Amino acid sequence: MMQRLLFALFFAALFLGSAGAFFLYVPPLSIATVVLIVVGLMLMFGLGFQAGARTEKSTIPPTDF
Repeated sequence: MMQRLLFALFFAALFLGSAGAFFLYVPPLSIATVVLIVVGLMLMFGLGFQAGARTEKSTIPPTDF
């Protein structure tokens, strides 16, 4: 039981150290840019789901061109 706890603490410290080193190495502006782009994509995806859920079946038959 104690070994599992030490193992988990070691990997948690390793993960936090790696994340901290990443944020020190990469400029904050580029991180913010990527975060904003991903948030925008998620919002557009959600908007598409909402717009798709609100569409009703068309009763007008399609016309032949």
